[in-house]
Amino acid sequence: MPRALQSLLAAAVVAATPAVASAQSAVTARSADLGVDMGGLFFLGGAEGLSDTFAYRIAGAYNFTRHIAAHLGVDFSPREVNQVSVTHVHLAALYRPLSHAWFVPFVGAGPSLAVTTPKDGDADVDPAVSAMAGVDLYPWERVGFRASTRYMARFGTDDDETTSHDLIASLGMFVTFGDQAPTGPILLDTDGDGFLDPDDLCVNVPGHASAQGCPDIDGDTIVDADDRCPNDPGTKALAGCPDKDGDDIADLDDRCPDVPGTPAHKGCPDLDGDDIADLDDRCPKIPGDKRFGGCPPPPPEEVVKKYSGAIAGITFKYDSAEIEPSSFPVLDEAAAVLAEYAHLVVLIEGHTSAEGSAQYNQELSQRRAESVRQYLVDKGIAAERLQAKGFGKDNPVATNDTEEGRAQNRRIEFKILVQ
Repeated sequence: MPRALQSLLAAAVVAATPAVASAQSAVTARSADLGVDMGGLFFLGGAEGLSDTFAYRIAGAYNFTRHIAAHLGVDFSPREVNQVSVTHVHLAALYRPLSHAWFVPFVGAGPSLAVTTPKDGDADVDPAVSAMAGVDLYPWERVGFRASTRYMARFGTDDDETTSHDLIASLGMFVTFGDQAPTGPILLDTDGDGFLDPDDLCVNVPGHASAQGCPDIDGDTIVDADDRCPNDPGTKALAGCPDKDGDDIADLDDRCPDVPGTPAHKGCPDLDGDDIADLDDRCPKIPGDKRFGGCPPPPPEEVVKKYSGAIAGITFKYDSAEIEPSSFPVLDEAAAVLAEYAHLVVLIEGHTSAEGSAQYNQELSQRRAESVRQYLVDKGIAAERLQAKGFGKDNPVATNDTEEGRAQNRRIEFKILVQ
């Protein structure tokens, strides 16, 4: 049995004298370890004339955190099997995905240097890279066992050398120095989200700080499992849903999410107070009846007939848009009807006879229609309910060859657009 292995076993026997597990220990930040290993060096390819042999290691590590460490190791294979000795120097970054009380797996990678020294002659120095994986076992507070495997790729620097591949498998012991590991119960982070289990409301599911370790995609502090709108930030009062218009009705349930409304109308307003949401109300500013889409009942047929077509009695001064006073009673009666049926929308049409140019008659008819519209607006009829349009001499209702016919063509017509 090689002397190095005998020494390693002797150290294990001495270290085993205290009671096993006298104090549980895990890796701690700002601690270091130093250990010795023994194993085998296996040449996987590219190392012509070399046989698998023993490998002895001395290695140390510094733990920046419980999970991150820097590792420096030296592997030495003497001329016990081959006519050359092989020395590997490794520098690696280690990552420990789990820092358990006694079981700590790790992986690492970094640059290496391989030195092959024959009994006679110059040493051959080659750069290399390596990757390793292993596990540390902590049966005692400061002393543990380590099993590891390291793969190396050595890059030949001479013209006749090729890249070779080596593997070192080893088992050894190490001693920990530095910060004292916690001696009480070990606090775990089962789901790996950075929240220790005692502070994590969802121990088995990775989460966020906004929900104390539970999933919270939108960051509104409401756990996704309880959040009706997990992808949109909301309020607790609305079970995690937003409310853009501030009417205390979640946008998810709000038929009018951009306009404040009432629960009775599923978040929509009712400006005229007729218990019909504006969204469904044909006359949102005028109280109406559901039977007529939110509008007041339509006017009687005789009213519709009277105010559809030419309105007798509306005249203007010659070659002017000024209304003759004799027309006022007719217009006042029309204003009263429009005020009574406040949902009616009317088009006021102006028409002329054929005297003069088409452009002149078009402009005159437009001004006369607008004069009638303005008269009705002055009587309190909403301007948006009245439209005015001049047609000039384009739509005669009688011949323009007689004065009687021309008088019929000079007229104002009402056309009810909405009733």
